[in-house]
Amino acid sequence: MRNDREASFESIEEAPANAKSLSAQKIRRKPASKRAAVNEFQARMLVLLIDALDTAALGHFGVQGHERLPVERHEEFTALLEYRLFVEGSYACGFVCTDFAPGGPTVERDVRVEDAVGSWLFFELRHYVHTLLRSERWADGYSSPIYESLVQGVLQAISRRLANDDTLYEPL
Repeated sequence: MRNDREASFESIEEAPANAKSLSAQKIRRKPASKRAAVNEFQARMLVLLIDALDTAALGHFGVQGHERLPVERHEEFTALLEYRLFVEGSYACGFVCTDFAPGGPTVERDVRVEDAVGSWLFFELRHYVHTLLRSERWADGYSSPIYESLVQGVLQAISRRLANDDTLYEPL
C-alpha cells in the first residue's frame, strides 16, 4: 500500500531533473522550457495576478476602465507592488520560457482584442506573455509593454480566456 509521501515522490520523479537522486536536486535558476507543461494551478495563479494588476492600476489612477488609463504615466504603474508580483509570477507560473523564438502573436489594429486572443491556442497565449515580459526587460524603464497591454485590454482578455475556456485544459 502506497502512502501520500510515496505518491508525491513519484510525481517528483516524473518531472525532468538533472539530479541523480531526489536529495541532490537543486532549485533551477532559469525559466521553464516551452516544452514543460503549465499546470492548472499555475494558470489560475496568472489569472489572479492579472486581475490584481488590473484592479491596482485602475485604483491607482482613479479610472473606471482600462481604456482610460494614462499611458504616459507608466513609471507610476511599474512602481506598484502588483506589477512586481505579476512580473515574478509570470516566471513562476511557467509563462516565460528559455526557448521561445522571438516574436509571438500580436493583436492587429483592425481586430478586436477579444477576437484575436480568442483565436489563440494555449501555446500562443503563453508565447504572448513570454514576449511581453521579455519586451518589458528591453524597454528598461523607457516604456512599459506590460502597461500598454493592460491599457489595450490584452492582458484582461488573456485572464478571461484562462479562467473560462476549458478547451485550453486537458480533459479530466
